Amino acid sequence: MNTTTTVTSKGQITLPKPVRDKLGISQGEKIDIFPILNGFVGKPHRKSKVLELIGDLKHLDKGEPLTEIRKKAQAAAAREIVTKLNPNSK
Repeated sequence: MNTTTTVTSKGQITLPKPVRDKLGISQGEKIDIFPILNGFVGKPHRKSKVLELIGDLKHLDKGEPLTEIRKKAQAAAAREIVTKLNPNSK
């Protein structure tokens, strides 16, 4: 796809609709611009999957120290192992 657009006096450009559609860009979305040898290339700014996951898990943060979280995780893992080895040991 080859298209041309104009830079306004404020330094803004309008991405033609076919370009927005092809890239899946909607109103208000941020775009990352990267310089290349003979110009630039742009792509939609997307959060990394890790950052999305962190955002989804933020409600689980109780402010506990990492050492305490590790102790609880190790105790839970130990209980699970014992239960699997001996189901009657609950």
